[in-house]
Amino acid sequence: MHENSNSSLTRLPWLWVLGGFLFQTLPAALRDEALPVVLKNHGVNDGTITQVVGALGLIVALKIFWAPFLSLLGKPRTLIISCQAGMIICILVLNHFIRLEQVTTIAVVLCILTLLSGGHDFLLDGYYVHSLNDNQRAKYSGLLNFASKLGQVLAGPGLIYLAWYFHKHSNRPTNDINLTLICLAAFSLVVLLLTQWGFTREPKETISADQDKLSMLKEMGGALKSLYLDSRLPIIIGLIFFYRASEVHMNHVIKLFAKASVLQGGLGLDDETYAYLRITTAILGLAIGGIVGSAIITRRGLAQSLVPLGICMHLPLIGISWLSFNVNPLPSLTVISIIFFIEYLAFGAGLCALILAMMKLAAGAQAAVRYALLSTLSLIAVYLPGLWAGKLSNLLGYSGYFIAALALAIPGILVAVLAARKLEES
Repeated sequence: MHENSNSSLTRLPWLWVLGGFLFQTLPAALRDEALPVVLKNHGVNDGTITQVVGALGLIVALKIFWAPFLSLLGKPRTLIISCQAGMIICILVLNHFIRLEQVTTIAVVLCILTLLSGGHDFLLDGYYVHSLNDNQRAKYSGLLNFASKLGQVLAGPGLIYLAWYFHKHSNRPTNDINLTLICLAAFSLVVLLLTQWGFTREPKETISADQDKLSMLKEMGGALKSLYLDSRLPIIIGLIFFYRASEVHMNHVIKLFAKASVLQGGLGLDDETYAYLRITTAILGLAIGGIVGSAIITRRGLAQSLVPLGICMHLPLIGISWLSFNVNPLPSLTVISIIFFIEYLAFGAGLCALILAMMKLAAGAQAAVRYALLSTLSLIAVYLPGLWAGKLSNLLGYSGYFIAALALAIPGILVAVLAARKLEES
């Protein structure tokens, strides 16, 4: 509940949307982007890499079982900042135990970091849905998407490049990974302060004195029941699992494809080239894509935008498949960069539609709980394919795997057509 005691201050939602969703993806980027490259560099096979990343990602899905109870502990904005502080501490602790090469402890810290990120996701997503109306959510959806993907770039290929730089240019005896994690912790602290600044311009948070914990739990149960009874739920679940299924399957393997040697059917990029290519193409591509997607949805409406954006999101994946068939001789970095850029741009635009569809279904009383369930399903849809993606690419080869993944665009477009009709009716 909000009390407008800060009415003299102008709300600046873009501050906490930028800071909060940028922070939200930092631990995910460590897991999804940096970890696979580190393991690939150490000779771990693709099947094992995607399984490790997939299993860690699925841990986040556990938030649905405990994250709703966080609202019993205090005010959402205070808890969001607390989770961010806890994750910064985890990064520093991780840095300490990496130096000591204690693998078991490192795994435990990664799990704690993942759990904290799950709580942070629940709280921030719920606050976004609950505190902004439909038009405001559409207005800031492009910024949300850009901030999320920017975090993935900076804490993924950005860290890979930084570690390479320290390894090549630093004379310090400290391990390059340790220096990189220290930089990540410092950057995370800056983002935390940005988020807090945005929160200070929000209406004051209050909790009703007569709202005891039992009644809050009952409201949560009622929210989940109402979501279950919502006639739009089946088609939104279809969107979650199929709308971007091609991109999800490709994304599990594309970084491994980029790092694999030409003899193995990959692009053979070294860490510096790979990181630089991903950073430069992703930042610009996602920025433009998020703006374009948000503008299209604002003008045409969500129902009228789902299918066109879905088609546009799948088309660039043809370029990724083409690359896998043309690694010898290897196309120029300019050609590779253009394909990567277009893929990011289209994905940034298409993801806006999926996020807003989920938020539209979650909006209302106890929006945080409803959105937590949907985002949990979204996480499962993203990370579950990792359990078989690497093994399948080993079996089919990169080119065969990408063709198989591209075929998933067919059910993705079909479910978009059905969802557009359902959302139009509602």
